[in-house]
Amino acid sequence: MKKITITGICASSLLFLLSAGCDKEADALTDASPAPEAELVLFDKNSDRHAFDDRIAQEIMKRTGVKIRVIDSTDDHAKKDELMYTYQDYPDIIKVDLKEISKYQDSGYLINLDPWLPKLPAVTEMYGDMLNRMRDQDGNLYYLGNWYGKDPDAVLGFQIRYDYLTELVGRERADSDEPFTQEEFLELLRAFSEKYPEINGEPSIPFTVCLDYSWRATMQGMYGMKNYYEEDGQLFHLARDPNYLQMLTFQNRMYREGLLDKEWVVNRTALYQDKLTSGRVFSTACAYWDIAPQNSALSAQYGDDAFFACYKVLGENMTADQTTYGGRNSIGWDAIAVTDHCSDMDAALRVINFLASEEGQYLMLWGIEGEDWDYVDDVRTPSQENLSLFTRDIYQATDATGIRRWLWFIKNGNGSDGSPYDMMTKYQPSREAALANRRMATDYWDTSRYMDLDPPDGSEEALMLFNIDNIYDKAVPRMINAGSEESMLELYNKLIQDMEMEGLADVEAVWTDNYQKRVEQWRE
Repeated sequence: MKKITITGICASSLLFLLSAGCDKEADALTDASPAPEAELVLFDKNSDRHAFDDRIAQEIMKRTGVKIRVIDSTDDHAKKDELMYTYQDYPDIIKVDLKEISKYQDSGYLINLDPWLPKLPAVTEMYGDMLNRMRDQDGNLYYLGNWYGKDPDAVLGFQIRYDYLTELVGRERADSDEPFTQEEFLELLRAFSEKYPEINGEPSIPFTVCLDYSWRATMQGMYGMKNYYEEDGQLFHLARDPNYLQMLTFQNRMYREGLLDKEWVVNRTALYQDKLTSGRVFSTACAYWDIAPQNSALSAQYGDDAFFACYKVLGENMTADQTTYGGRNSIGWDAIAVTDHCSDMDAALRVINFLASEEGQYLMLWGIEGEDWDYVDDVRTPSQENLSLFTRDIYQATDATGIRRWLWFIKNGNGSDGSPYDMMTKYQPSREAALANRRMATDYWDTSRYMDLDPPDGSEEALMLFNIDNIYDKAVPRMINAGSEESMLELYNKLIQDMEMEGLADVEAVWTDNYQKRVEQWRE
C-alpha cells in the first residue's frame, strides 16, 4: 500500500469512530480557538482499562478543547494492537510499542507529520535533533517517540536480597558500591544455599530469572555485550561475540551446581513474582523497577531490610567500566502516530503540541499547580502529601492522583527551570533507584543505533531469520542446562553450525547494510 504523505485520509472505523471527516491539506488549518465539540479516539497500550476521565485527563481536555476517549487496551495490549492492525480498526492516534510501529508504517496506515511541523512548534522545540532519528529512510516522519532523549539512569542489574546479603558478607560490604566479581557472586550463591537449604518449608532459590523480563540482556551486560557483535562496522549474531561462550559457561555452572532455579525455563511473570514474595529467593536478574511491588511486599512482611537491591556483577576478565547493563533507546520506549483514520487533524495537532510541550509534560508528570505542586522560593516543589505517596508506592500514588497515568511524548531529563520532568522517579528517587543509579553509573549506552535492522517481511532473508531465531531460542536452555561443560560446548558449536546452514551470513549482511545506512542517515 502507498504511504500517506501530506493528507489525512478520513475513514470510518467499525468499532471506534462515530463519524468521518474529509481530507485536509496541511495549509488548511486555522489558528482558531479550540472547538469544544472536537473529539479524538486514542489507543494507549498502557491505559490498562482506565477511562480518560480522571482529574489530569479532565485538565488535558480543558486546556486543549478536545474531548478524548481512550480505547480499553484490555489485559493484553499486544493482542488488542494486533487485532486493530489486522482488521484496520484503529482510532485517530495510537501509542504502541516502538517495535510494533513499523507494521503500520510499512502498510501506509500512518500520516507523515513532517508537513505539519509548522503547526507543532512544541514538538520541534522539545524533540530537536531527535526528530532526525525518528524519520524513515524516505525522510518522512511517521511517529514520535515516547520517553525519548538520553537517560543515564540505571536499567538492568543483579538484584540481591539486602538482608540475606548482609548476613553473608556484613553490612559494610552489602552497603558498598564495589562490584562483585563473577567468582564472588558464585560464592555468595553457594553460601546462601548452604545456610538456607529451605525457607518456609520450601527449597530456597539462590538465583532465578523471569522469561518475561530482560534476563538475557542482564547476563549480556555483565560481559559488555550489546544487541549484536560489531567488528569494523560489520554486524554479526551475538552468539559470535568472543565473550558469549564465557557467559554461557557461567550460566551452565550455576545450573550444574544447583544454584539456578530448576524451573527457570517456565518462569513467567505470575510464578516468578510468587517466588520473590515467598521470601526464598536470594537473587535475580532484571531492572529494579520490574520488581518494585515485590520489594514493597517483602519490606512490609519482613522489615525494611528485606528488599532486592541492585548490584553490578563483573563477567570474567571484565572491568567496571566495560559492562553494558544500561542500554536505553534514545528514541524511546513507545511510538505515537496519527493514523489514516484520523477524523480531525486540527484537533490531533492541538493535542500533540500541548502534550509534547513543557506545560503538557509537567501536567502529566507533576499534576496541577496549586493542587499537586507549587513554586517554593522559585523552585517547582511537589506537595508533601504527594511526595510521601510517591516515595511510598508509585503505583498507588498514580491511582490516587492520576499523575503519571497518561504518558505521552515524554522527554527524559530536566525542564527549562532545572526540575526533572519525571517527578515521581527523579525528584526524590526511591531507595532502590538511588542504589541502582549509583552502582550502574558507567553503563549507559544508546540502543537506537541497532533498532529495526532486520530483513523486510516477506524477503528470503526474513524467513532465514525466523528459522535462525527458532534455532537459537531452542538452543539456549539446552546449553544452559547441559550436564557438563563439554556437552555445553558441543551444543554451542552445533548452534553456530545450524544457524550458518540456515543462512546466517546472508542475514548478517542485511543487518550490516541497514546499519551502515542508518549511520549515514544520522551522520554520526
